[in-house]
Amino acid sequence: MQKTSGSTKVVMVLKRGVGNREFMGNVLDKANEEYWTNFWANQELPKEINPQDKSLASFANREFDQFYTSIFNKEKFQHQTLIEIGCGNSVWLSYFHKQFGFDVSGLDYSDLGCAQTKKILERDQVKGSIYLGDLFHPPSELIGKFDVVCSFGVVEHFDDTVATLNKIGAFLKPGGILITSIPNLTGVSGFLQKWMNRPVYDIHKVMSTEQIKNYVKDAGFEIIKAERLIPVSFGVTLEEMDQKKIKNKSFKKIILKAFQVLELGCRIINDKLFRLPKSELFCGGMIVAAKKTLS
Repeated sequence: MQKTSGSTKVVMVLKRGVGNREFMGNVLDKANEEYWTNFWANQELPKEINPQDKSLASFANREFDQFYTSIFNKEKFQHQTLIEIGCGNSVWLSYFHKQFGFDVSGLDYSDLGCAQTKKILERDQVKGSIYLGDLFHPPSELIGKFDVVCSFGVVEHFDDTVATLNKIGAFLKPGGILITSIPNLTGVSGFLQKWMNRPVYDIHKVMSTEQIKNYVKDAGFEIIKAERLIPVSFGVTLEEMDQKKIKNKSFKKIILKAFQVLELGCRIINDKLFRLPKSELFCGGMIVAAKKTLS
């Protein structure tokens, strides 16, 4: 079934799941479609990314933009094809089209997530195709179609990272580029997430920068660039999942607020005084760009 509206189309494909956790092929999804649908239901549409916005609120987006502009340029990538895996409620497709001229598509297994991404593209006046389905059972016409494939906060939700990266890589043409990023749960943020909201921590596979790089290599990619992003971040969520109440939630909100004030102070220092180091203990996440081998 296919739905179209304006310049953006949403293509429906079959989804499969087992019980409370979904099995994509033989790979266990630590999260599930229901978790993400409930998560997106509580989120407003994010604002369009503006790399020229120098406000503290756009600090993380500027960090990502610096990485992407070191990999892509509009002259070379104009009208090349890009797909985002796990595109629910994402503004990155609009960003990649407007900044580099990519023809964009997205895949997500949340109906609501797809609908919200469609609204974002229409709001930003960007043409794109959004596919409802999981990356382990994609429409056959998407395999080997794209010059770039992106995933932001996806691979860490699956037990077998190499198998997941292989499936993501299947969307690429030979020599295509993979971009994948994961949150940093090896440091302070991971400790806080584990203490404050253990169920959310448990749907993540904790990986260091070196580990995600090695997984990417083991999946048959050549590393182009890999680095840590955001010097200090306390990206903890107190969203409840599986109807499990968070103990002492009000107290934990106060503690988290104190860490967020500290994070804000570090952003000011980084912007106004000097660049802070991006250590495994405090950084917000890791990102890897890699090239699919031609063999």
